[in-house]
Amino acid sequence: MQKLKSEKGITLATLVITIVILLMISTPIVVNFTNIGTVKKYTSFKDDIDVLRESIDIVYRDNSDLSSIGPEYDGSLSMLEDMQGTIKVKNENDNDKYYVINLKQLNEKLKVKINKLNYGARNINIADNSQDVYIINERSKTIYYVRGIEYKGIVYHRLQEQFSGQSEGIIPGEEVKDINKVYTDKYGSKAIVPVGYMVSSKEDEQIISGGLVIKDKQGNEFVWIPTKSFYDKDRREINITFDRDSFGLQSKGGMDELTQSQKIYNGADSTYYFYEKLNEQEKKSVLEYGGFYIGRYEATSDVARNSTSPLGTVSIQKNKSIYNFVSKEDAVSLANNFARNEYVVSRLCSGYAWDTTLKFIESSGNSNYLSNSNIGNHGNAINISGTSSDKINNIYDLDGNVYEWTLENTSKENLSTVRGGAISNSNTAISRKEISDNANTDIGFRITLFVK
Repeated sequence: MQKLKSEKGITLATLVITIVILLMISTPIVVNFTNIGTVKKYTSFKDDIDVLRESIDIVYRDNSDLSSIGPEYDGSLSMLEDMQGTIKVKNENDNDKYYVINLKQLNEKLKVKINKLNYGARNINIADNSQDVYIINERSKTIYYVRGIEYKGIVYHRLQEQFSGQSEGIIPGEEVKDINKVYTDKYGSKAIVPVGYMVSSKEDEQIISGGLVIKDKQGNEFVWIPTKSFYDKDRREINITFDRDSFGLQSKGGMDELTQSQKIYNGADSTYYFYEKLNEQEKKSVLEYGGFYIGRYEATSDVARNSTSPLGTVSIQKNKSIYNFVSKEDAVSLANNFARNEYVVSRLCSGYAWDTTLKFIESSGNSNYLSNSNIGNHGNAINISGTSSDKINNIYDLDGNVYEWTLENTSKENLSTVRGGAISNSNTAISRKEISDNANTDIGFRITLFVK
């Protein structure tokens, strides 16, 4: 009987080849798992600091005293003198007080609790004297992991500062390419400039405390609003938080339960209030990059608009017609679609962005602007963009010209919120006004830009 071929078995040559192939594919698998483990450690460390930073920002937003966050750290701080890559571990803005972050105490003040941390056993058991602990500096609010995490040959004790992972070397007037870069003005303040944009070549538009101007290839202009420390012309350090606020006769109430946002009332009228849920994309961007961009002008149009005008191309440029006769719904859509790519996202100006811009103006020594009704255009005709005397920190027409739709809400049913003043009234930049969501001659909008 003829034997089947399968009965011949495996030859020695075939066996050797098989073993060689298995060795070839098994070796990189071991290396890849090692890399994955290292990346996971760093990611876990980053996640811990992100959640702690966000939670502490919520609890201590209006209170700079961190002494209640936990006991003063009593261990060694020698790691602060080490180098973390090319930068020193210690933040140069630190003072000499560091506190252990007591997770139990922090959770008592949070509505959404931190269930656990990937590291930081001492943050849970304060009596434990190990270096497995996150601490925070009283002044800079920088969070450190004392033990540190090794990643790609570097031991990390804190997250890189808000710009240190980006490339330096911006030349005003030259477009940023390939990677978002950091601009540092002559006073040491920093701003992130996204790919496709350039810093203005005009000297008076290159200082962050005075309003750093960037523009894209089409000529659309934005101004950087810092949400962390920056330096004025006297080299004083100034800190701003990204938040909604009350101005003038406005007042703060409790929290709106649905959005977990601050209620803000207009004067003595307590029958309604303004509120707004903080957008996650905005929050993430300002936490990571320490600021955002606001349109230098109201949104503009190539042609003068009227009540029958269709939706058209939006720009943010000087000497153009204001993009009015637009409903809030259309303003949201136009703003969202203005700039959306791998580097930036655009949005209609939120109450957070508007109020933070006002705080930036105020902290820069221009507090009189906020309540001065004689600055903006409150006449009978709308000015074209960038031509009025209403210019502060290189931003035009926050005080007058047209009301501006924002993402802020009002508790009055079927009404939306506009900010600033307009023609034929004396409202100022701090104004909040409830209004029906309809297109009108004296309502426009402003676009903000957040770096991804």
